[in-house]
Amino acid sequence: MTLQEKELEVHVVASGSKGNCTIIRSPRSAVIIDAGISCRRITKALQELEIPMHTVEGIFVTHEHSDHIIGIPQMIKQHGLPIYTRKNTAQRIMSKFDLPAACFTALAMQELTVGDLTVEPFSTSHDAVDPIGITCYKGQTKAALLTDTGMVSKEMLEHLHDTDLLVLEANYDEHMLLYGPYSPDLKRRVKSQAGHLCNMTAMKVLSALRRPKNMEVIFAHRSEQNNSLHLVEQLSERLLKWCKTQGQMGFTAYHGDPKEYTSIGISNHT
Repeated sequence: MTLQEKELEVHVVASGSKGNCTIIRSPRSAVIIDAGISCRRITKALQELEIPMHTVEGIFVTHEHSDHIIGIPQMIKQHGLPIYTRKNTAQRIMSKFDLPAACFTALAMQELTVGDLTVEPFSTSHDAVDPIGITCYKGQTKAALLTDTGMVSKEMLEHLHDTDLLVLEANYDEHMLLYGPYSPDLKRRVKSQAGHLCNMTAMKVLSALRRPKNMEVIFAHRSEQNNSLHLVEQLSERLLKWCKTQGQMGFTAYHGDPKEYTSIGISNHT
C-alpha cells in the first residue's frame, strides 16, 4: 500500500535550527505545521510528495522563532494560505513581517476542523510568547507533533496518548552539550525548561505514553552540534528492547534528516 492510499500521513520536510516544516495529510486535506523554510522549498516538497496545493487548508505555526516562520510572507503572497496560531504569536509575526491581521486565525485551545482533518493545539514550554504542540485526527487515526519544548508536563502527555504517528523532539545529548561548542548562556537556554528536549527525556516521554499497535515515531529537531543519529538510534533501540521485556507495545522509529523528507503513514483501522 502506497502512502497516497493511507488514511493519514506525516511528512517532516525540514527539522532543526536551520528550518522546520511538517506536513500532515489525509487523502482529501493537508495542513502545514510551521514554515521555517522558503516558500520555494515548501512548494517543491508538496509537488514531490504529490500533495495538490488546493488540498492544503492552511499553515499552523507553533511559535514565532525565525526557523519556524521565515517562509510565511511568501506562502501568503503566492498561495493565499491562512495562518493559524495563537493570538500573541500572530501579533509577533505580524510585527516582524508587517502582515495584515486578516491573514491570521487565532487558535483557541480546542479542536478545529479544517477540511476533513481535526486539529487541536496544546501548550508547550519554550522561550516564545505562547508556544504550542499539535495533534491532528482523521477518523480513528491520530498524529501529533511535539518539538521545541524544554519539558513535558502531565497535560502534554495527555495530548500525546494513543498517537499513531508522532513527531517527537530529541534535540541534544547531555554529554555532548556539556562539552560542546556552545557558550555557557546558550547551554543553559537549551537545557532549561523553556529550551529543548534531550535524548533521554524524549525516550522517557515515549515510554510513558499509551502506545497503540503499529505506532510510528519520527525523532526530530536533532542538533548538529550537540547530538548524533547514532546516539538517538542507540537509545531508541534500548527502549524497544525494554518494551518487549515488559510485554508492552513497541514502535517503529524513524529519524528526521535536515536534507531529506522523512515520511510515515498509517492505514484505515477498519
